[in-house]
Amino acid sequence: MCKRCKHRFEQVASTIPMKNSIYYDWQYYFKDIGIRDDLAEVYLVYVDDCLDKNIPPIFEIEHLALLVGRSADTLMSMIEGSSSFYRLFKIRKRSGGHRTISAPYPSLLEVQRWINDTILVQVLLPNHVTGFRRGYSIVDNAKMHCGREELIKLDIENFFPSIEFRRIMFVFMRLGYPQNVSYYLSKLCTLDDRLPQGASTSPALSNIVCKNMDRQFYNICKKYRLRYTRYADDISISDQHIPKGIKRLFFEIIENENFKVNEKKVRFLSGRDRKIVTGLDITSGVPRVTRKFRREIQKDVYFVWSAGLSTHVARRKIFAPNYIDQIEGRVQFWASVEPENPQLIKTRGRLIQLKKVYGTKSNPNSER
Repeated sequence: MCKRCKHRFEQVASTIPMKNSIYYDWQYYFKDIGIRDDLAEVYLVYVDDCLDKNIPPIFEIEHLALLVGRSADTLMSMIEGSSSFYRLFKIRKRSGGHRTISAPYPSLLEVQRWINDTILVQVLLPNHVTGFRRGYSIVDNAKMHCGREELIKLDIENFFPSIEFRRIMFVFMRLGYPQNVSYYLSKLCTLDDRLPQGASTSPALSNIVCKNMDRQFYNICKKYRLRYTRYADDISISDQHIPKGIKRLFFEIIENENFKVNEKKVRFLSGRDRKIVTGLDITSGVPRVTRKFRREIQKDVYFVWSAGLSTHVARRKIFAPNYIDQIEGRVQFWASVEPENPQLIKTRGRLIQLKKVYGTKSNPNSER
C-alpha cells in the first residue's frame, strides 16, 4: 500500500467511532424533538450519507447559520445581496491588461472558508489536477513534464467567471445536499451567478466542476501515452512525440465543457524550444525559476545590499513599506524550487545581512 493510500485508510479508520457517535446523536435528537419515525428514517439516511463523505449534514438556513457562526438574517443578506459583501479592484496581468478581483469582506470570507475547509476539501481529485490543493505545488506540476521532447500548453479564457451558478448548484447536489441547502451554499460562493476571482471557495469549486473535463483529457492522454496536468486554467500535455491533429480534439473537449480556449496563449514546443510550465523553466530536464526571475531578484538584493534601501527604492520608484519582506518572499519561492542553487545561497546570505540592518516590514527611512 502506497504512503498516500495508507494515510487515507488510517484517516477513514480513525473516523469510524466518531461517525457512529454523530449518527446516534442525530438519532436521539430527532426522537427528542418528536420527529415521526418514518421521517426520521429519511433524515438519518441523509445524515449517514453525509458522514460517509466526511461532510456535515445541513438541513435549513438556521442550521447552516449555527454551523458558520452567523445569524440567519445575516446569512440571508449574504445570499440575497452578495454584491454588498465584496470589494472590487483591478491588478495588472503579466501578459498585459488588467484582471478584476472580487474580494469578499471578512464576514463573507469566514463563511466561505468554512465551506471550503469543511465541505469542498473532502472531494477527492486525481493526481493530474495540481492547482489549489494541499500537498501540491507548481513544482509538482512542472516535474510531470520534465524530460519530454514535445509540449502543448493550453489556457482557458476567463476561467472562474466562465463557471455559472447552475454548475455550482450541481456540485453541492451531487454531494448529496438537498436543493434548498445547495442553493444557499451556491449563493454564498458566487457573485452575479458566477464564480468570483477572489473568493476562497472558487479554486476548489473550479477543480470539482472540471472533473469531467479532466477525465476526458486523461483518457485521451492515457490512450496515446501522453502526460496531462491542469493547474487552474493552465493545461499541459507532453510526450516524446505528440500525434498531429490531437490539439483540435483538446479544443473540442474544452468547448464542450462550456469553456473557451485563449488562443493567444496556445503553445506547441519541441526540441530546443524553451519550455515553461506554470512559470518554471523545465528545458534542462529539472524545474528551475526562469532566468529573468533569477536575474531580477539577484539584482534587487545586490543593489539594496550595496547602495542601501533608500537609494534603491528611490531609484526604482518603489512604494512598498514592506519591501524587504517582499524580497524575502521571492527568495523563499526560489528556494522552494532550487534549494541547492549556488546563486540562491549567495543571494540568501546577502538577504540575511539586509534583515539584520532593516528588519522586516522595512521603512526605507529606517536605515541606521
